[in-house]
Amino acid sequence: MSVIELTIECLEARDIEADSASIAQRMEAFRHVMPATSPTLIVRENENENEAAPTGQDIPEVDAVELTAATLRSAMASHGALIVRNMFSSAETGTIIEAIDRVLEACASPREVRKKLAGTYFNPPGNLVSMMPNKVQELGSLRMFNSASGAAMCVEAPSVAEALLKMYEVHGLKELIAAYLGEAPCLSVKKWVLRRNSVTRDPSGWHQDGAFMGTAINSINLWIPLTKCGGDTGAPGMDVVPQRLHKIASADGATFDWSISDELVRAGTFARLPVAPVFNAGDAFFFDHFYVHRTQYRDDFTRLRYAVETWFFGATTFPKEQVPVAW
Repeated sequence: MSVIELTIECLEARDIEADSASIAQRMEAFRHVMPATSPTLIVRENENENEAAPTGQDIPEVDAVELTAATLRSAMASHGALIVRNMFSSAETGTIIEAIDRVLEACASPREVRKKLAGTYFNPPGNLVSMMPNKVQELGSLRMFNSASGAAMCVEAPSVAEALLKMYEVHGLKELIAAYLGEAPCLSVKKWVLRRNSVTRDPSGWHQDGAFMGTAINSINLWIPLTKCGGDTGAPGMDVVPQRLHKIASADGATFDWSISDELVRAGTFARLPVAPVFNAGDAFFFDHFYVHRTQYRDDFTRLRYAVETWFFGATTFPKEQVPVAW
């Protein structure tokens, strides 16, 4: 599949049962695999705790044609994140937006209707329930949580998931991420998500994903904005603390034990104050499990924001409870 071939027509021409079986097999590959007990970590908790924040730009940026593993590694080590401009084409982002609408529509259907919807946009692999740590209860809770926030797990629509993996490979991301992690990457059932965010009215939400995934892992998140967002664009992007961190921040005063209060973020706890970068459709935003961020908060948003979130982990340094998926 070339870049130009990611179209709705191509998605709907895929072999639905083969894609569902492929995703099931990718999950089964890790059913009995446990992470390394003494992993070599890219970022160690409490390492260089007192190192001064770098001066200069808040978040390093490169164009997609300049992206290399060395560039990614350097940006992550110094600033904790990297923005890659022009990673994906308008044809690709437009197709994914349309697919997200259809997946969310299918996922929002009553259960008895969903059972009859097996197709491109809803056909969960048969082993999905059994792979969840708490089985039916956990899958039900995940679906409710995602539905409330305008999201769905990619594995709910295996044909979309497989097409995304191929798209990532076409853009050289499999090799790039493997080079950064130092081993073959895997993904996560729970943290591979299609998103359609509406207006955010809640100033809470600051968090580090390591607070609930654990810190004895190697990770890199690929966040793809499919619409222009952030800054003053009228669509929620991300608020971020543009700083390399090596530990989990305090949850004092926060809504949840895995989150960080807005007061703490703005009180000078970190060396840098938060920023809200502007993202263009098709950019890529990389960060890891220590990076402090939230869905951007403003009271004057008027537009939806579409995005795909894909967390990658090392094949021996993954959080087991996030249900790893082979790539």
